[in-house]
Amino acid sequence: MGFQELLIAASAAAISTGLGAFLILPFKNVKEKVFPILISFSAGLMSYSALEMLLQSHKSAGDVPLIIGFLIGIAFFIVAEKLLPHAHLMLKKKEMQPSKKKAAMVYGTITLHNVPEGFAIASAFAGSTPLGWLVALAIAIQDFPEGFLASSPLACYGMEGKRCIKYGILSGLVEFAAAVVGFLFLSYITPLVPYALSFAAGAMSYVVLVELLPDAFVKGSERASAISFILGAGIGFALATILAF
Repeated sequence: MGFQELLIAASAAAISTGLGAFLILPFKNVKEKVFPILISFSAGLMSYSALEMLLQSHKSAGDVPLIIGFLIGIAFFIVAEKLLPHAHLMLKKKEMQPSKKKAAMVYGTITLHNVPEGFAIASAFAGSTPLGWLVALAIAIQDFPEGFLASSPLACYGMEGKRCIKYGILSGLVEFAAAVVGFLFLSYITPLVPYALSFAAGAMSYVVLVELLPDAFVKGSERASAISFILGAGIGFALATILAF
């Protein structure tokens, strides 16, 4: 397991998020039709990556770790997103205004996504280096529009552009930290690698099905989004073939 390669891959994902956040400066009024296509492409690529992680988990340890890890990954996200709206109330002891609450929910949810995404990179590299690069590339591509989506709601509600970029970069750093910590943890406890792979696959599947696809298949963009999803999955297959799984 190559720690140096993990650092490069995790850095690429974090940088991609930061670069996406910079789009808030020149493209504050970016066309809505662009994002369903980008999101559906990312969903296709992530879906194939999650499948590869499940196959690697099953190959390493069989059915039980696959099922347990996958279900825990989904459950983790369900619980986390249930708790997220209450975070501000717990910290500030008061309700947020609806507009600010919506912006915080969007940013908080995307940042929350980055924890299992970072762990997904760590789990994939712990499984095998080719799988690690496949997952890291998939997440890095997805993180570019996510960086914009993390910062744009803040700008809509009056936050200055440079601060929005800082928050977008911070979102990427959360993913980097999760990747490094997760990899170091799995390096010492290798029997947990199959569980971690299936956990990350479950978390990624939840993100795809609950978060990405509903935003991708909006009215008027169904055909383009479907083609983009298939293209993303196809490129995932091509990358897996090139990386010689």
